[in-house]
Amino acid sequence: MNTMEVKTKRKNLCWLLTKNRLIEQLGINVFRYEKDKRKRNSKIALTVSIGIILIMIIAYCGGMAYGYVYLGMIDLIPSIALFISSLFTLSFSLFKSNGELFGFYDYDQVMSLPLTVRTIINSRFLNMYIWNTLIAFIVMFPMGIIYILFEQPAFISYLMWFISIFLVSLIPTAVAAIFGAVVTAISVKFKYTSAVATFLSIALLIVFMLLSMSVATSDIGFGELFDFQTGTINADAFSTLAPYISDRLNQFYLPTKLFKEAIVDGKILSFLIFAGISIGLYMLLLLLLPIKYKQINTALTSHISRGNYKVGVLRQSGMLLALYKKTIMRILKSTVCATNLLVGCVLAILLAVMVLTAGPEKILQSLDLVDYFPIVKNVAGYVIAAMVSMSNTAAISLALEGKNIWLIKSLPISPKTLYDSYLLSNLTFTIPTSIVCSILFSIALNTSFIETILIIITPLIFSLFTAVAGIFIGNRMAYYDWQDETQLIKQSMMNLIGMLGGMIIILLFGLIANIGVLPFEIKTITVSINLVILIFAVLLYLHECNRPIKQ
Repeated sequence: MNTMEVKTKRKNLCWLLTKNRLIEQLGINVFRYEKDKRKRNSKIALTVSIGIILIMIIAYCGGMAYGYVYLGMIDLIPSIALFISSLFTLSFSLFKSNGELFGFYDYDQVMSLPLTVRTIINSRFLNMYIWNTLIAFIVMFPMGIIYILFEQPAFISYLMWFISIFLVSLIPTAVAAIFGAVVTAISVKFKYTSAVATFLSIALLIVFMLLSMSVATSDIGFGELFDFQTGTINADAFSTLAPYISDRLNQFYLPTKLFKEAIVDGKILSFLIFAGISIGLYMLLLLLLPIKYKQINTALTSHISRGNYKVGVLRQSGMLLALYKKTIMRILKSTVCATNLLVGCVLAILLAVMVLTAGPEKILQSLDLVDYFPIVKNVAGYVIAAMVSMSNTAAISLALEGKNIWLIKSLPISPKTLYDSYLLSNLTFTIPTSIVCSILFSIALNTSFIETILIIITPLIFSLFTAVAGIFIGNRMAYYDWQDETQLIKQSMMNLIGMLGGMIIILLFGLIANIGVLPFEIKTITVSINLVILIFAVLLYLHECNRPIKQ
């Protein structure tokens, strides 16, 4: 077999692995072969829901681009489009490499096949590239259509924009892979690999957020953008701010500058440099990663046991405590679960520390919202609750049992005991976070005793409500035939509803309490809302606690 035939065979094997992976992720076999109508209908409903969300995002991106056209800033569309698609791609890929490139569930099975390491890596990267290119298409295609319709540039700009859709995801994908490789390479050197990987991932997430915050400056009055009485955008303020943001993005991320020069100014050299950097970084990573790939994955999927182990003190605990410990460790030992499900708590703590250290007056002054300082004390509890509610582990705990759900069902325990363990696990993360953030906010805002109590109580009650609602969601939408945690965490409707549903409800209640639509004092409205939510949470819990476990 000559060299050309070998390369062709490798490409075919690479695509075969990628195709099988895509079929598995998309659940195509459920549509083709599943005989259970309930599972088929659930999959259809999920697919339709995702399709509607994608259409809404496409419409939003097109509307955003039209807004720039309306304000006479059409030249800013290319850089904004590329940066948004890059940011979305990076956000979706940042914690996907652990579980997709490293430590994936069928590593031993795949590595036992007569395939080269490079073929396996290429197939994994190709899978990530396809998904990320879809994200780039959703953002860049509608914005490109609006730009082309109103600007009517030269034909070469059409071509460069179309090609860029397939290039824009390369750098974020490479950055996400490097992030995962660094975290994994460090963590495998420790005894508790998963715990170290989770800690490093969250630490790097915090650093990434702090760097993102540092891009913004304090000399911009974001408060001038909105007229809070009419709810409209101040076009003059936006026209002043948008070019500044575009310039900052061009300085912060070089590809946005190169892409803008290529599309707006027609500089083909800038486009070639952009394409060269994107492809070059991607290919360089593909060449370097196989060097230590097997060693990293082997260390990640192996466990060391002491040969001289002896049983010392054997402890036993009740069923609820045992299930609670199992659920907690199931979340913390998985880097994908911990970094994605606990992001809300991390954001809440970051915000509370920032408010305490920088001072609420200074932050509001930087946003030109000093006049709204009295309202901050009233909305603080809702803001904390909204962020903490994003860490809804209860919504997905049942589905995390996976194919071991039969073992849970075979145990002599009631559904209530299982649900209680999920609730306690969720509250273990959200209650301490709510209390700490509430105390930090109260100190920073110098609140009165009543205001402090409300700031503490509001997130606690909403944390209880969202945890119970998570049980309600999981018991109706859970499925156990998922292939890897990434699919469950990032692509399931129950996790999306669990993370965003509670936040939207809390923000709506916070809006009702503070905009003056009800003829009562804000504190009275907040107390009433807390009582209503608490009663509803208790009633929902009583309704769900003895519900049979979803089949």
